[in-house]
Amino acid sequence: MTINRKNITRVVFIIYLLGVLSLTFIVREMMILRTPDNRGVVLEPFREIDAMLHQPNHFFWFMQIFLNILLFVPFGFLLPMISERFRSLWLTAVTDFMFSTGIETMQYITGRGLTEVDDVINNTSGALIGYILYVTVMWIYKRTQANNYY
Repeated sequence: MTINRKNITRVVFIIYLLGVLSLTFIVREMMILRTPDNRGVVLEPFREIDAMLHQPNHFFWFMQIFLNILLFVPFGFLLPMISERFRSLWLTAVTDFMFSTGIETMQYITGRGLTEVDDVINNTSGALIGYILYVTVMWIYKRTQANNYY
């Protein structure tokens, strides 16, 4: 196997996924586990935005939203780099949605963290931002390469 950009990107993506899973499960191992009677599920969409706007601890809620978005920007950026199949906004968004939903489901099953629909929305938004960033970077790269050719 030759080492090339695509292989390096695959390794980076795998390390990134392991980091996300670590943050969402292993780090939470130190937290108090939620029992079946005490598992938190919040199915109200955009509750965190409402809390950020109307509750006194605005910065806390801003960081909750911002960090969930930021955590998934690499997902949307790296996925189309490793597979041409994911050079579609729609497919990248659906894949991230399923991955995020899987994380939230496993958090509920394992009793780690709070299961929230807002997390899925914010994570998917982050992946969409990452995808747009990928498209922008590739457009700039291709224009730069075309200008260097002449």
